[in-house]
Amino acid sequence: MTNDPNKAALSIWPLYLLLLEYLAISVYFDAKPLMAATGAAKNLGYLGILAPGLVVVATLTYVLSGPSLRRELAELLRATELFGPRRRAALGVNLVCFGLVCWLLAGLLEQVARNEPPSTASLAAFLLFALGSALSLLWAVVPAGAPRQLGPRAGQVLGLGVLGGALAWGAGVASGELWEHMQRITLYLVFSLMLPFSENIAFAPNDALIGTESFLVEVAPECSGIEGIGLITVVMSVFLWSARERLRFPRALWLLPLAITLVFFFNAVRIALLIAVGVYISPEVALSGFHSKAGWLFFCAIALGLIALAQRSRLFLRPEALQLSAAEVDAWNPTTTYLLPQLVLIATALATALFSSAGFDRFYALRILTVSWALYSQHKHLPTPRWPPSLHAPAIGLVVFALWLWLVPRGSEADARALQEQITALGGPWTGLWLATRALGSTVIVPIAEELAFRGFLLRRLIAADFSEVPKTRVTPLALVGSSLAFGALHPGALGAACLAGVAYALAQQLRGRTGDAIVAHAVTNGCIAGYVLLADAYWLWL
Repeated sequence: MTNDPNKAALSIWPLYLLLLEYLAISVYFDAKPLMAATGAAKNLGYLGILAPGLVVVATLTYVLSGPSLRRELAELLRATELFGPRRRAALGVNLVCFGLVCWLLAGLLEQVARNEPPSTASLAAFLLFALGSALSLLWAVVPAGAPRQLGPRAGQVLGLGVLGGALAWGAGVASGELWEHMQRITLYLVFSLMLPFSENIAFAPNDALIGTESFLVEVAPECSGIEGIGLITVVMSVFLWSARERLRFPRALWLLPLAITLVFFFNAVRIALLIAVGVYISPEVALSGFHSKAGWLFFCAIALGLIALAQRSRLFLRPEALQLSAAEVDAWNPTTTYLLPQLVLIATALATALFSSAGFDRFYALRILTVSWALYSQHKHLPTPRWPPSLHAPAIGLVVFALWLWLVPRGSEADARALQEQITALGGPWTGLWLATRALGSTVIVPIAEELAFRGFLLRRLIAADFSEVPKTRVTPLALVGSSLAFGALHPGALGAACLAGVAYALAQQLRGRTGDAIVAHAVTNGCIAGYVLLADAYWLWL
């Protein structure tokens, strides 16, 4: 059995894939129209409400499992093959089921948009394949010997997690009853947040209406977000109970009113931002992606942030627990160093997608800021750039650029024109600033994050469990193909070209054993693409 501390985290890759699939469904499909449908199709709209509840159940189950059970599970995961026959079969089932889910869901939404009742067969098939997609990955992540070795303890913890999740969900719904009494406070708080930025505020507190003349929203109980108070109360209570041996009481109890206050305040922030998005960006964006996702992003950020604070702060931790926590923080995890920038990049892109339309990410600059923070946080452990730079790296980058123009299919002219029009609509210096930011991010930030993840980490991780000991001059066929396919999957619109680019960047790293050479090659490619977009108005390359 290997003692690699990173393998347990890598072994739950089916859960990561399940989360990515959920996010993809959430971003590309809006279930809200289904709730307005008639018949059985209406019930599918509630899946969007159920999924966050399952996330709460999973979080509580993890918190309640305790260090001992988690250590035993980690040992089982470390002994599990990352891509063994069982997991390969489960992945195949998942990909087939997920593809059918997307196809069926697109058809269902199209039928609902035409006011046509979906057939019972299509609804049943959708539910069947959705269940198969999720259960196949859950089956893949559970080690073969886990039920026998972990015994009834795991079942008890799972039961408590389900019970706690149900209570949290019930508390969230029950807290909605408070809305009648807290309505005016929330509305006036939203008004105060809007006041410095707008002179034409339409405000009717008696009717729960607020906004502007061009975009007015009714803050109804079911969309107020006040249920977050009930949710955060239960989640933080479970955390306080599970960490009672590490926390200082009664001081730690202050985390509860702090959490409730933050949730209430950021609910008002969410409503103010919703109005701002509807006025300055797009009513469609405000009432679809932003409306359905922003509340959960705020809630998760508050819950995880307060838990992280409690586990690191001398204000809430006992001295002996604080020393242990400091020792854990000081321990270097190479996986974090190589993957954190890319994970932060993906998370930021998902968050800014809330405000995007027609492929135009107004807040692209946030990617530069967040990834720069991630790189700075790991700068002591990152590969040190060496001088002089290689000559082969820029040459490889130019070759990949030529292949990219040749192989990548030209996107929709209408979409490219819409993107260009939205950039131009920023006006004056803002258009130039956005273009410069986009070019800088794709030329500098993106190559660093992606090469650290795919060439610095994944390519070597597919060779050996302790990837940090694998020389960067070593490449195996499996590692080369696996890392290049994964890199290609990150660019679905240019899959073939991206896979070949992954092979080329791996070669750039191998020749001198420097990830910096792969970064330079990637930067040259992206820099040439950015230049081509700006000089030839080829905005389809940025879709």
